[in-house]
This record gives sequence, C-alpha cells and structure tokens, in this order.
Amino acid sequence: MYKTLYFYNASTKIYDHSELVDVSDKVPDKVTNESGEVLNVTTIRPDDGLYTPRKFDAENQTWLGTPKEEWLAAHPVPAPEPSEQDKTNAALMLQIAQNKTAQDQFNAQAMLAIAAQNGGTN
Repeated sequence: MYKTLYFYNASTKIYDHSELVDVSDKVPDKVTNESGEVLNVTTIRPDDGLYTPRKFDAENQTWLGTPKEEWLAAHPVPAPEPSEQDKTNAALMLQIAQNKTAQDQFNAQAMLAIAAQNGGTN
C-alpha cells in the first residue's frame, strides 16, 4: 500500500511537490530539497480546483489557492494567430463570395434583358 506526501516550502508555505511512499514509511516533519530549501510535509491532499500558488495553512490543516477569476486575469490566454494557410483560405473564401455576388448580379441583369426582349411574356 502507498500514501502520498505533499511537500511545501517551510517559509512561504507554497506547494512544492508530492511523492508516493510506502504506507509503512515514517512521515518526516521536514526535508531539504535539491535547492537547499527547507520543506515541510503533510499527508493532506490539496483540493481539486485550487489555482497557483497553492499554500498550506498548517493552523487549519488545509490548502488555500488563488481564486479562478484572479488566476485567469493574471494568466490571460493570447488570441491565436492565424497560420499562413488560414489566411490563404480566408482570402479564397472572400474571393469566392465576391465572385458569387457578381455572378448573381449578372444573372439578374441577363434575365431582365431577356424579359425585356420578350416583352415581359413567356
């Protein structure tokens, strides 16, 4: 059986990483990461839907995160740039639409001319 340990920075309380360990392993109070930062450890899983930075509130034994709206405002998704193929396709579609309009106008004028030659009768 395994359990997940959640590591967070001891000074900032910000989530660092998680590790899967054997259930019989002793949970350390603190460890040091590769950067030399002291990390605290908990077995309390952060709730789904928390946005970064996720911080551990040791007093209340819960994880806190940034509200979704605030996180999205700080991390806007840029509008995608159309590819050269998209631009070419758009230009061709515009040309086809303009040609169709011109053809429709020509057809209407031709039918009026034919109707006028026939004196408006069939």
